Amino acid sequence: MFTNDNTECSTKVTVISQNKFDKWLEKQPTFIRNWCLSNNFKGENSKILKIPYPDGRLKEVLIGEGLNQNLSGVADFSSKNKGNYYLFIKFADSKEIEIQKAWAWGVYKFNKSSPKNLLYVKNPETLRYLDHYVEFTNLSRDLINTPANELNPKSFLSLVKRNKFFEKFIYTDYSQAEIKSKFPLTYAVGQSSTIKPEIIHISNKKISKKDKPIVIIGKGVTFDTGGVNIKPGNSMRNMKKDMGGAAIAISLFLMANSLLKKSKIILIIPMAENSVSGNSMRPGDIYSSSTGKKVEISHTDAEGRLLLADAMELANTYNPSLIIDFATLTGAARVALGEDIPAYFSNDEDVAKKIETLNQKKIRAWRLPLYHPYKNKLNSQYANLCNASLDGMAGSITAALFIENFIENKKTPWIHFDTYAWSSGSILKTQGAALQGLDIMIEYLNKNFS
Repeated sequence: MFTNDNTECSTKVTVISQNKFDKWLEKQPTFIRNWCLSNNFKGENSKILKIPYPDGRLKEVLIGEGLNQNLSGVADFSSKNKGNYYLFIKFADSKEIEIQKAWAWGVYKFNKSSPKNLLYVKNPETLRYLDHYVEFTNLSRDLINTPANELNPKSFLSLVKRNKFFEKFIYTDYSQAEIKSKFPLTYAVGQSSTIKPEIIHISNKKISKKDKPIVIIGKGVTFDTGGVNIKPGNSMRNMKKDMGGAAIAISLFLMANSLLKKSKIILIIPMAENSVSGNSMRPGDIYSSSTGKKVEISHTDAEGRLLLADAMELANTYNPSLIIDFATLTGAARVALGEDIPAYFSNDEDVAKKIETLNQKKIRAWRLPLYHPYKNKLNSQYANLCNASLDGMAGSITAALFIENFIENKKTPWIHFDTYAWSSGSILKTQGAALQGLDIMIEYLNKNFS
């Protein structure tokens, strides 16, 4: 996919912003100017124009990124074309690394052969970064795209343990009895399935009591029927992706381990199937967390936050320097922001300001408030709190407030991503697994923990 060997037969790929097109065009020879005009190419987003030599061979490829750094044309081209290529980006608005990532995103295919193409990368360090990025994100995309009859809590755990990327890490294993006692809310979600819950608990280095590791958490519901509050058929169609938060967390953990040589990092993924059976949890049921917080189930389709609550209580025991969690949590976030922009929440203003700095050139996430007056929407007459509000208001905020309730030290910086982990093709023209929130958090960790 990427190479540091720029052979003579490599073809030039020029990425052009629409607002820089005129400046680029005036520098071109007559043939290219006329070719662009006759093909009505002006650098519009996702538009691709191939320029031939006089004998018909391909000389150059022009790809427009429009006015908003839209790289869907790059992904589209890489997904369909073979050959060796190199980039020319003087008239692009996007950074070279973002264009290279878009190239990689397009080449990926699930259960199909990918086009054999190579993009030249000059810097050896960048090449190493991209090789890791491609390997780790392809793994996560494969996990999300895998159907639930193949990926369940048991097979998910087994896959991670057998994967070469996880060979040198330190595992904590749990029996079913230990999961029931230490992750009781996860156990409650998964008790309805014939395949019982599992926990991925990994550290990249040995953790001592004085360490303040980064903890990365992912929601691992391998299929979500909604439980007895069953989802409508259309809403259930893609629920194999409900472990998308776990997949994103895996990529971030692996990238962070690669980039942050001195950091100690922990990955926690509670996994369960939210099925329907005689053992299903029901509205009105009450379960205790491992620390004794009593949770009343007001809605069985608000199950993901129960897994995250268990993971938060485990994270507390490490006195972490930062907690990051990813979860395909609420439809409310999708109604507010659509599929491409994940909502994020943070209890730390300094952390949020740094994320917003990364958002300035191109929005990759949107902060929603932890509006604490809405906590009363989670009040329970019989328990410490309910798992969901039923008034239909502020669903993403109340979900975040529920999770925050399980952070023991309120000064612990925490970032929560309510993401979709799926695309219908509006971003980079690819359908299926998506990893919204990953790139901005890779950049955040690299800038602040290296």
